[in-house]
Amino acid sequence: MDLDSEHAATADTSVYVDLTPSTNDAQSDAPDDGLSDAQDHTSTPDALVWSGTASIGALVASGTRDLDDKDRRTGLAGRLQFELKAAPWRALIEAAAGSDQLRYNDAPHLRQGYVELTRGLFQVRAGRQIIAWGRADRLNPTDNLSPRNLPALVTDIDEDRIGVDSLAFKLQLEERWSLGFTHIPEMRASVLPRSIADLPPQFGGHGLGGMRADTNTNALRLDFAGNSLDGSISLLHGAAINPAFFSGPALGARQPDIRVIGADFSTSLGERWGLRGEAADTRFDGTPPAGLGDFRYAVLGIERHFDGGWLGLAQFVHRRADQGQAIAPQQALAAALNRAVWFQTEKNSDALYFGLNRAPFEGDLSGDIGMLQTLDNHGRAWFANITYRLDDRWTLLGRWQHFSGPKLSNLGGLSKDSVVLLELRGTWGWRR
Repeated sequence: MDLDSEHAATADTSVYVDLTPSTNDAQSDAPDDGLSDAQDHTSTPDALVWSGTASIGALVASGTRDLDDKDRRTGLAGRLQFELKAAPWRALIEAAAGSDQLRYNDAPHLRQGYVELTRGLFQVRAGRQIIAWGRADRLNPTDNLSPRNLPALVTDIDEDRIGVDSLAFKLQLEERWSLGFTHIPEMRASVLPRSIADLPPQFGGHGLGGMRADTNTNALRLDFAGNSLDGSISLLHGAAINPAFFSGPALGARQPDIRVIGADFSTSLGERWGLRGEAADTRFDGTPPAGLGDFRYAVLGIERHFDGGWLGLAQFVHRRADQGQAIAPQQALAAALNRAVWFQTEKNSDALYFGLNRAPFEGDLSGDIGMLQTLDNHGRAWFANITYRLDDRWTLLGRWQHFSGPKLSNLGGLSKDSVVLLELRGTWGWRR
């Protein structure tokens, strides 16, 4: 789940929550900072090596993710990834396209396209890339550089991320320490559901999918990778990936400038137990948008490995927001929308998350299940993701998410986003 990408319909201003697996799952202790490990590519042979994968999938969904209670959707989707390596260079292209009903077209078809150079302990990458930060599971306070196409009907949550045009540097300081810097000239905004972005249309029009900030975004990250302890400290200053609405003499939406100080860690406590956590302090530059305030967001989790490959996880989620400013009558609608999108419907909110992650059930069947329970207003969210490998080429993927609770709770209004998806995907690969 990504609490920084939540949204709601204008009718009930309930927050949107995504509870599907992300690249920051409980078994991944090395989040993607936008650059790969420098040591991986110093050993790349001088000869040109290329590889690629292509897939096509047929998908059926019980509804949409636009919070509009629309009926069943069907469609086709295709994906392509191509990589070239020749030391010290590396290049990658990743593209995706799908039927209009799947809402793929609200984001650029080119998800990633970059060139990377590694020289000794220094690495630079330029182009469009997906940057995922954080070591907590599904709830990542420091993951503020990767916008999402939120209404896209995808069975794998990784595929709703949107790449940003950026320049990233990484310096390996010592064996275990590295320092990374990322510069994004124009930060893209996450695509919101049409039930938010189109009501009223004066707020910016269809989907807000093409929105880009006109300010630079810069991020610095110091990372430590040890034998039993990994961690990082990060700083970010620039445009937020979430749009904010405003009204008054003029109506519209924009990406406010924010400053974020963040940290994360993961550590092992013996052979079976582990501890992970993540926290961020986010402050707005100047006056916050209507209804919003600076906020603190933290996640602390304990995990347990069981026989057979099962991994159990329990996380405590803590969030506090400042909402001291008075709201003028003409700002009431914008304030309600902003609080829903930014998860500030409740000034203070706590929750518990329980999950079994990437557990192999039997043979070629694997999956993830989880539940989030809020402690203040009794909202609840369930999800399940199933992958069944039919053979070397064909895979059946399934996704289920269901939200319940009081109508005015953070999760209750998300019953409109309860959906079941099923996809049959064929994949072909090549390498030379």
